Parts: sequence; C-alpha cells; structure tokens
Amino acid sequence: MRSESLDPEGPYRALQTRKAGLWAAPLLLTLCAIPFGWTGLAAPLIWLSLYTIETTRGWKRGLSYLAAGLLMLVTALGLLPGAARIELLPPYTDGAGNSIYANFNVGKAVIAIALVAFMLRLRQSLKAVDMPYIAAAVMIPLVCAAAVLGTSAKFAMAIVVAAAINLLVVCVSEEGFFRWILQRGVENGLGRWRWLAVPLVTAVFTFLHTGWAASATALALVTVAGFCYSLLWCLRQNFWGCVLAHWGVNLLHMFLLPYPIAG
Repeated sequence: MRSESLDPEGPYRALQTRKAGLWAAPLLLTLCAIPFGWTGLAAPLIWLSLYTIETTRGWKRGLSYLAAGLLMLVTALGLLPGAARIELLPPYTDGAGNSIYANFNVGKAVIAIALVAFMLRLRQSLKAVDMPYIAAAVMIPLVCAAAVLGTSAKFAMAIVVAAAINLLVVCVSEEGFFRWILQRGVENGLGRWRWLAVPLVTAVFTFLHTGWAASATALALVTVAGFCYSLLWCLRQNFWGCVLAHWGVNLLHMFLLPYPIAG
C-alpha cells in the first residue's frame, strides 16, 4: 500500500497552481553564494532541475533526473570551489573510542536548502498511517546494530549540534538524492518492475557510504539501513517520511551506539 501523499501527477498539479513567482525561488537561492561561494550557486540550478522533473514528460523528464542527480553528486562530493567543511563546535570524543563531529559539508547544505525550498511548494505531509512504517525503518537497523556492536550511551552539546546538522543537512540532502531523484527516476524507467529499484538503490547507497563504513560489519549495517529506507519509499512514497526514518537511525546511533563503527 502506498501513501496518498504522492501520486504521479501530484507534484505537477501542486506546481501548476503556484506558477506565480516562479523565478523568485531560484533568484533568492543565488544568495547561497554569499556564505558558500561558488558552491552556493548550485542551489538555484538544483531547484530548477527539480522543477523541470515535475513539469516535463518522456525523455525530457529522464534527462532532468539525470541532470539533477549529477549536479547533486558533484555538489555533495565537494568538487565545486568553496566546498570545505564548516566546523561549529569542537568534536566530542571519549575513552570508549566515540568521535562525533559538529561540522557540515557545504555541498550537502546547499543541496538541502534547494530541496527544502522546492519541497515546501509541494506541501507533501506525513500522515498517521505512515508512522508504523517509519518506526519499522528506524528500529530494524538499530536493533541489528545494537546486536552486533553493543551500546555506548553518551550526551554532549556537540552531539546535539551534530544531530541537528544531521537532520537539516545530511538526511534532507541524501534522501533528496537517493529517494526523490535516484529511486523515483529508476522507478519511472522500470515501469511495472519498479520494485527492482529497492535493491538497486540500496546498492548505490551502500557504495557511496564506503568512505564512512570502513569495515565489512559497517557495510552490512549500512546496507540494512539503506534497504529499509528504500523499502519505506517503495511502500509509502513520502519524502519527509524517509528523511525522518534516516534521521531517527542516525540520531539514536549517535546517542546510544558506538560512533563511528570501528573499522
């Protein structure tokens, strides 16, 4: 069963009713260049690519998915000028080997800003029926991780700040890429075989986390989490639900489990 919060024509209809001030959002997003330099100029381009996806059909829409995905990848990977990480607080470390950094990737921040500016126009919302699915997508990876790694409870202001950054920057930008662009795009191309997007996107999710997941155990746990997020999207088609599930896993990981996972 899918959520009623997204149907194939839903985003298109939502945008058609809000054509007034179409160029206001991308023009305002150029202001991202002030704090983020050249990387900030990716924000209006990402917004426009998202708009094009929802307002075109056929090969033009497929090309728009490709353009948006490549632009997000280049931005997130720090390939644009001015993409250095920004540290807000000194990192949290302890004798148990935990190390949590309160900093953020400028590229992902730019992607997140563009995504939020765009998604607010669609007014997609969470529904009560989505919550059990989200809870399952959070608990399954956490139970698996706790069983393998054990627990490591901790609390510090740096962790609180890191958790906020994780929601606003990491989860929004990553779910925007993996779910709204990659998984939707693959589903659009596969038609009645759209369920194959779940393992395919899970594999991409795992591959792009190999720099963070430095051991077979870490990769296995990342795969479990990625599968849960992909399946959640397949079942509910709710962007904010996937963001919430992703953040739930990362939040509880930071506060309750060893972080990062030892290599």
